[in-house]
Amino acid sequence: MKRFLLALLLFFATAAGAQTLKFTIVGLPDTTIYLTKYLGPNLRYADTTVSKNGIVQFDGSKHQAGLYAIYFPNRKYFEFVHDKEPVDMFVRDTADFVGSMKVITSKNNVAFYQYIIFMGANQKKMTGLTKTYEAAPEGSALRDSIKAVSIALNTEVAAFQKKIVDENPGTFIGMMVKMSMDVELPEPPRDSNGVITDSNFVYNYYIAHFWDNVDLSDPRVVNTPVYHNKLESYFSQQGVIQIPDSIIKYSVIMLNKMNMTDQSNKVFQYTLAYITNKYSGSKIMGMDKVVWGMGVNYYCPPNNKAYWMSKENTESFCGRVEKIGRTMIGNYANSLILTDTTEKNWIDLRKVAAAYTVLYFWDPNCGHCKKVTPQLQMLYEKKFKERGIEVFAVAKATGDDFEDWKKFIRDNGLKFINVGLTKNIYEQAMKDPTPLLKYTTIESLNYSDTWDIYSTPQIYVLDKDKKIMLKQLGLKQLEEVLDDITGHSSDEKLILSDSTSVQAH
Repeated sequence: MKRFLLALLLFFATAAGAQTLKFTIVGLPDTTIYLTKYLGPNLRYADTTVSKNGIVQFDGSKHQAGLYAIYFPNRKYFEFVHDKEPVDMFVRDTADFVGSMKVITSKNNVAFYQYIIFMGANQKKMTGLTKTYEAAPEGSALRDSIKAVSIALNTEVAAFQKKIVDENPGTFIGMMVKMSMDVELPEPPRDSNGVITDSNFVYNYYIAHFWDNVDLSDPRVVNTPVYHNKLESYFSQQGVIQIPDSIIKYSVIMLNKMNMTDQSNKVFQYTLAYITNKYSGSKIMGMDKVVWGMGVNYYCPPNNKAYWMSKENTESFCGRVEKIGRTMIGNYANSLILTDTTEKNWIDLRKVAAAYTVLYFWDPNCGHCKKVTPQLQMLYEKKFKERGIEVFAVAKATGDDFEDWKKFIRDNGLKFINVGLTKNIYEQAMKDPTPLLKYTTIESLNYSDTWDIYSTPQIYVLDKDKKIMLKQLGLKQLEEVLDDITGHSSDEKLILSDSTSVQAH
């Protein structure tokens, strides 16, 4: 038994020693040194040690494979690869880490520094060629020769990358370099006369094969900036078409190739968070549908696979997803039946006959609304009404806002449809909404939640069938869009910006 325990202790000691990360740095004083590792494009803290006589050591067995950096107190750092092998590296000059680096032990890092030096030299050449090309006259022989040299350089780089990958199978450096390689694109199909028969062939191939050089189930891929950079390219104007349905489709295809249950494998978590955050912050209209798509497929019951989310955060996020789902472009309008200022006439949005309907949510005491609403009335009088465009304005009219609402309508001569949730109706709804349901719906009485009105003003555009065409528009954009779709794109614009109009000058 004692021999067995001794053997076991020796085994673990040998295993730990086999992953010692050792760095000898000439002239380094005894000081605190940090081990940092990449998660996506950012370095994050991993460990701390104190250098002794210029030697820095870490226990690599405590850390996953990835691209790491030795980080000094003066914020300088150099990178290295940790891949479950011993690392022994020697730095002669802290002013030139790459140039003075000698890799004593580590197959990964021998290849890594060869790669850095090669790519740096080629980048320098390419930068010089680009400057010369831009300075040369258009159509000149010099430009043609530079193009030829550039193609040759790119071919050389691709061959070098392939060599690194072929000589380092299964290693982190091999995986990282392969991931950085572009997929080779085929020529498009042509007919017997040489005419391209499928103009989308190359693009479709590019999107379908973009991830061929990446093992999306490999937990190591997120421990390098390369993967993040590929995500940036894929979800850009140069990658997947920036239409919500296309983004959702290709995101699902990609995410479903990943390990979603192994909590030590961060690829799924990193990728899902990247997509969700990118499109939740997008200023492009309709991209909230991508957030909805990620929510229903991965965050929310019964498909809640985001194990890193707390119950409270999941419920909050999924509540937001539910609201987005009710107001997405392409959906039919939610129920919206409210009264005018008499509190007797109930007006149903879905029954408003119009070629287009501007659905406008506002607050008579909102500073911006006070500027926008009269301008909307101007557009209605001078453009919209005669083109069959109706405005259905929903105001906050509870409490004291009721009188403010009526006064604002009178003072500004608002002639479009004006409805609101008044104090009397609100109080009745809170007490018992049943008597009101012969006139309206629960969705209408709770319109702020139904229509996701978290701020005012909010503008939607509906088609003749009350399907949502556009949302979250500014007034200037609203005028431009409705001019365009009604055949009046060349008409004079009355709204110069979202704060000024022609009438104001």
